[in-house]
Amino acid sequence: MRLRGWKQHFVLICAMALAACAETPQRYSNADAFRDTKRLETQLKKGVSTMDDVKRVLGEPSGSGAVFLASVQQSPQEIWFYQDIELTDIKASQGQLDLKMRQQILVVFVRNRVFDGFMWFSNAEAATGWVKDSLRGKVGQ
Repeated sequence: MRLRGWKQHFVLICAMALAACAETPQRYSNADAFRDTKRLETQLKKGVSTMDDVKRVLGEPSGSGAVFLASVQQSPQEIWFYQDIELTDIKASQGQLDLKMRQQILVVFVRNRVFDGFMWFSNAEAATGWVKDSLRGKVGQ
């Protein structure tokens, strides 16, 4: 029992030492940060742009899936998703690691192999400001 406690402390000390030595937080992403989605609205046209056009603008997707909203769709719709995750800060204190990160998720809707729109999420306030302004007074109408 005593040896097991020693191993746990050793692992914790190693993790804290590694965190303290970290120079620049790592960025885990398959695409550049998409903080301004206006580019999507100008370079991709709903019902016209092909999936090759989407890949040209955004690169390869992180993954794909489907969405099915039974009240508004008769069949599932293909989706592609892109993610951009950046570790912005790492701190070790009192035996724990505190991580801060910025994360953005972009969901691209596909209908009959053609671009059908997108949804975008971000925890970076500065990244979403223009979206909030452009939707002011229009949400729920």
